[in-house]
Amino acid sequence: MTRISVGDASLSNILARQGAEMRALVQRASAEVTTGRHTDIAGALRGDVSPLLAIDASLSRLAAYKTTTTDAALQTAAQQSALAGLSSLATGITTTLLGARDFPTPVQVNSVAADARGRLATAIGLLNTQVSGRAVFAGVATDRVPLGSGDDLLSALETAAAGATTAGQVAAAVMNWFADPLGFGAFYQGGAPLSPTPIAPGETAEISATSMDPAIRDTLAGFAMAALIDRGILPGNPEERARLAQMAGQTLLTSEDSRITLAARIGTVEAQIEAARSRNGAEMTALGILRSDIGSVDPYEAATRLETARAQLESLYLVTARVSRLNLVDYLR
Repeated sequence: MTRISVGDASLSNILARQGAEMRALVQRASAEVTTGRHTDIAGALRGDVSPLLAIDASLSRLAAYKTTTTDAALQTAAQQSALAGLSSLATGITTTLLGARDFPTPVQVNSVAADARGRLATAIGLLNTQVSGRAVFAGVATDRVPLGSGDDLLSALETAAAGATTAGQVAAAVMNWFADPLGFGAFYQGGAPLSPTPIAPGETAEISATSMDPAIRDTLAGFAMAALIDRGILPGNPEERARLAQMAGQTLLTSEDSRITLAARIGTVEAQIEAARSRNGAEMTALGILRSDIGSVDPYEAATRLETARAQLESLYLVTARVSRLNLVDYLR
């Protein structure tokens, strides 16, 4: 019978190849024991990775919703804070303005008018609030603040009320300017309201409040009427100036309901966003657990494979060591 032997070079190559394969097997088994996950998920799923791809697609969508809901929550919170500040400014001076006609001296009217002018500037600052570099009351034009300075606004109103000789005429001119697209509409430097923001699958949130909202315009109009007194309107007529201050107070009082309505509308959107964030977070957690389960390994089975692979590798090293020590003298013995 013919004997077929393997040459030294061939044997060395075979042992080296087997050694590399066994080391790779040990490394894979060690990684699976350590992480508890398959190193080859596709192989573990027998090539059917469609469930895993579906989960990953859902997680990607939910991650995108997480970004939009976070941005939306920041914007509505900033709007709500600014609106609360606006209401605080208005309520802090309304009663005083309403009693302006009972002031004993024109000096007190002048004092409350100066206060109103300062509040107007503060109100505009609140409406120009920016979060992460985005103006929250500018609609789609988030890259710029929606309103100019209080002095610019009052200068425009002085032009609109030029020739007015009574408080009623001044008040009418102010209200008309704020309602005019070529008046306050041109002074407003923002854009159209934002489109509905997607916050969850099949759900959007309306974040449409801008500085053009009637509640905001009427509040600014009330401050502006009183601030015009500080700018010297109706000179030499203390009675009409006091009456204008009172009308400013009435305007701020009347706008209170619309401010409350606007705050409630924003609050409803805030609650909607928070509910969506909670649902999305719960779904992401559930999908993450499911994905982990799909790629997980049986700890006992993985440990058994690791010990088997280690034993085989040690046996291979032993054979390799014995073969490498062979020489002609040992062979002849």
